[in-house]
Amino acid sequence: MISDSLNNSTHQGRDYEKKKKQERKKSILYLIENFLRFEGYIKTASTLVEEACLNTSHHVVCDNIDLDTILIEYENYYFLRYQKRPQISKSLDIAKSDIHATKNKTKTFKKSNTNPHSQDIQSIDPTFFTITPINSCNESLAEEYCSPSIDLSHWKDEWRVYAEIISKEILVTNPNVKWSDIKGLSTAKKLLDEAIVLPTKYPDLFTGLCTPWSAMLFYGPPGKTLLAKAVATECKTTFFNITPSTLVAKWRGDSEKLIKVMFEMAEQMSPSTIFIDELDTIASKRIDHEASRRLTSEILIHMDGLLRSEKRIFLLATSNHPWELDPAIFRRLEKRIFVDLPDAPARKDMFVYYLSEMLQKHKYIKCDIDSDSLAQETNGYSGSDIRLVCKETAMQAMRSIFQVLEKKTGNNINFTITTKEVNNAISKTKPSTSEADNNKYKIWQTQHASC
Repeated sequence: MISDSLNNSTHQGRDYEKKKKQERKKSILYLIENFLRFEGYIKTASTLVEEACLNTSHHVVCDNIDLDTILIEYENYYFLRYQKRPQISKSLDIAKSDIHATKNKTKTFKKSNTNPHSQDIQSIDPTFFTITPINSCNESLAEEYCSPSIDLSHWKDEWRVYAEIISKEILVTNPNVKWSDIKGLSTAKKLLDEAIVLPTKYPDLFTGLCTPWSAMLFYGPPGKTLLAKAVATECKTTFFNITPSTLVAKWRGDSEKLIKVMFEMAEQMSPSTIFIDELDTIASKRIDHEASRRLTSEILIHMDGLLRSEKRIFLLATSNHPWELDPAIFRRLEKRIFVDLPDAPARKDMFVYYLSEMLQKHKYIKCDIDSDSLAQETNGYSGSDIRLVCKETAMQAMRSIFQVLEKKTGNNINFTITTKEVNNAISKTKPSTSEADNNKYKIWQTQHASC
C-alpha cells in the first residue's frame, strides 16, 4: 500500500511538471506572436498562430509584460551580477569565418611585406590575447621584466566571467623593487629565495622531501607588501596580486568559484605566485555564518591541493592580525615569518639610501649626515616611517630654496641637509606603530612562528 501511494505521488508530480512545462511553452509562443504583430510582421504572426494552434481570440498577452521588458530585466540582472552586458546571439557560420580568416591572413602577409609593423586587427583571436609573452623575451634582456601570456580560451560559459575577473589581478607591469632595495629582513628574503628562485634554477634538487615551500605567511607591522613587490620583480613568475575585494562577492557561491578559478589559473600559468594581502579578512576564525564557513573551506581545499600539485604554485599571504586566522589555515601555511621593525643597521642603510644615494644627482640639494646617530634616534620606526622622515627633510630643503627663489636675493640656491635637519623632521614625524602592538606580534610568534 505504501509503495502504491509513493508511485501515485511520483506520477502526479511528473504530470504536474509536464503540465507546467507545456503552459510555459504556450506563454512563450503568445509573447512571440504579440511581439511579431506589434513589430509589423503580420504574415509571420499569422503563420505562427496556425502552426502553434494559438487561440488569440480568447487569449491575449497582458499589458505589463512583453519580450522587450523581459530582455531588459535579464540584461540588468546579468550586469549587476557580472558587471558586463550579456551576449544574446553569436555567429555560427564556420565556413564564412574560415574564408574571412584566410583573407585576413593574406592581407596581413601582403601588408607585412610593405610595413613590418602593420597588423590586421581582424585576424586576432579574441579569446587569446598576449602581453609580451615570456618565451618572446630576448636572452640579452633576461634581467628585464616579462609579462605573462593570458589565455582565456580554456574557460567557457559563466566560468569565463570569473576567469576574466581573476585575470585583471595578474600583474603586467614591473614594480621595480629589487632585493637590494629592502634593508634587513635577511631571513624572509632567504626563504623566498628558497621557495621561488632556487627551484627555478635547480629543479632537480627540489624533489621528494626537498620540494620547495608552497605557502608562506608574513605578519607584523608595515613593510610586508614591499617583499611581495620584490617577489614580483625578481622571481620571474606569473604574479596574482589578489585583494579580499577580488574574492568576496555578494551572490551565493560566487566567492568559492572565484577561488577555484584563481588556483586553476595559477596552475595553468605556472610557475606562478598568488599573493593575498590581508588574509585574515577572508580566512578568519570560522564564526556561525554559512558564507564564512564555505569561503574558508574552499581555501583549505585548494591549499591542500598545493602540496599534491606537480606544478610550481606558491602562495604568499600577509596579515596584520594573525591571531584572527582560522587555525586550519595557518597550519597549512608552511612558513610563518614575523616581519619585525627594522633594526639599527637596517635603519642606517635606509637613511643612506634615501638621503645620500637618492639625492646624489640632485642639482641643488646635497647631504652630509651622521646615519649612525639617526638610526639610534629612530628606534621603533618602520621602513615607511623612515621614508616619510627623509621626504619631510627633503621638503624642508625645498622650502628654503623656494624662499631664495621668491625673494631673488641671489643666485646661490644650494642647500645641504645635515643631521640637525633630519632630527627636526624626526620630531615632526611620529612612528605609525606602537610598542604594545609590536608586543602582540612577538607573543604570537613564540607560539606559532615557523621560520
